[in-house]
Amino acid sequence: MKAALAPVLLLACGVVAGCGDQTSGAPPGSAGPARWQTEHLRGELSVDFPTLLVSDGEDTVVLMLSDEGVLQSHVSEGGEAFVAGEPLELGERYAALGDVVRLDDGSWFALGNAGAVEVRGDTEPTYDPMALRSDDGLTWERVDVTGFTDAVELTALEVVDDRIVAVGGYRTLKDPSSGGFEARTWTSDDGRAFEEVPLPDVPDYQGYDDESYAGDVVMVDGDLLVSGRIGDTAVLWRSEDAGETWARVEERLLRDAYSISGLHARGSTVVATAATDDAQAIRSDDGGFTWEPVTSLPVNEEADGWAPLWSGAGRFFTLTGVDDISWSTPEVCYADLDQCGRDPGPRVVASEDGAEWTAVDLPGGGEVDEIVGTGDGRLLVMAAEQDGVAVHTWPAGTDLPEADEPAVPETVDLVTLADGEEPEVGVRYHLPLYTHCGIEQISFGGEPWRRTDDGPGYETGAGDAAPEGWPVPEGGGNVYGYATVRGDATLEYTAEDGTVLATYERGGRPFWCD
Repeated sequence: MKAALAPVLLLACGVVAGCGDQTSGAPPGSAGPARWQTEHLRGELSVDFPTLLVSDGEDTVVLMLSDEGVLQSHVSEGGEAFVAGEPLELGERYAALGDVVRLDDGSWFALGNAGAVEVRGDTEPTYDPMALRSDDGLTWERVDVTGFTDAVELTALEVVDDRIVAVGGYRTLKDPSSGGFEARTWTSDDGRAFEEVPLPDVPDYQGYDDESYAGDVVMVDGDLLVSGRIGDTAVLWRSEDAGETWARVEERLLRDAYSISGLHARGSTVVATAATDDAQAIRSDDGGFTWEPVTSLPVNEEADGWAPLWSGAGRFFTLTGVDDISWSTPEVCYADLDQCGRDPGPRVVASEDGAEWTAVDLPGGGEVDEIVGTGDGRLLVMAAEQDGVAVHTWPAGTDLPEADEPAVPETVDLVTLADGEEPEVGVRYHLPLYTHCGIEQISFGGEPWRRTDDGPGYETGAGDAAPEGWPVPEGGGNVYGYATVRGDATLEYTAEDGTVLATYERGGRPFWCD
């Protein structure tokens, strides 16, 4: 139960009004068409650690924690404007909060880690457990916690049956910042004394193949689900007794996934963003017992990477186009160098059932770090700014604005060689030259070729600029020219208009660039 943002720098907010916050857009309760209402919350953000945004019922809390260990809270009650809390100086470096939850008595509880030591002149984090508590979300105090036996990193919290369930893992190496991860959960009835609960199949850390972590925890149909990883395999664990015991979820799709980067539930529907071979996400409509791939989301490079997942106001949200390289393929670059390497940026998509997704139009140019919903149906979107965060609120009971269809790059069919195929004399082949190690040695048709002319060199790894007039994108990079083998067994490398850029002959050392 969390939403945490890694800060990015945007334009500074404008004139500041009461309590360090600024509101723009229609005021709450005003008539007229639905529109975003934006509040700018002041506070110093950490460079490396998250800011938290969590809603409970109609109340919302934002917790910013600076690199100097200063906590700044902001609270909105019943949908009213955010109010800035009293700053709390923790006196800690490398302090980070994993999550914050609302307890049954109405107070707020946050759990994370902090601490540092000097080692041979360097400051190293110690990952000591750190807990904070507040009756109203505005004034916080640090509380002592016990039950953690090693350096620890806490990532998520859930409250069930008056019990706090914490998720994370130990860092078991002598230098905790180097890892040695072992997944764990803990439970507590009072937010002070925690009891460690092991997760099935988690090995003692001996090396990378034994590394494990637990990342998210959600409540679904009275059970708890925790997502994580053991070695190079994604894992889900289920508890039917409020975190006292756990069982590993046996699911074929998980065996084919490397990791799970997001986990959320809505009713009996559970969605996980997972790095699988053929899907960006998987979903379950029976509380996480059986799973299926989400085929409506584009895979692109996200199959091997990371995509966040949020939920709120009756919807799931994720990003598509993370690390999208579709505008950098040879088919695109040969069609038009001006479009080569363009980065449209990620798109936020929303779904009510986790199966069908629609792109939505969010404020601030689509910049988004976190999304949560409130009990009365409002949607809150948070994005980092230079002096804090912006929180954009969409009213309850109204459809989100849909985004325009994404632009699609122009492409051309390429003439290339199949593996093991010999080039035909006189045929012009598309051959991008990868320039990090220069163009004196190239590979074509599975063989090395060495350059024979004395034309200009081009080695991007050495910082060279592209030779004037060569078919290279504006920002530099590969050469998108053509290879033609002549009758004398030489190779001409040309521009589209036939201008010879370089000549080569067979031979030389096998082509290799690292």
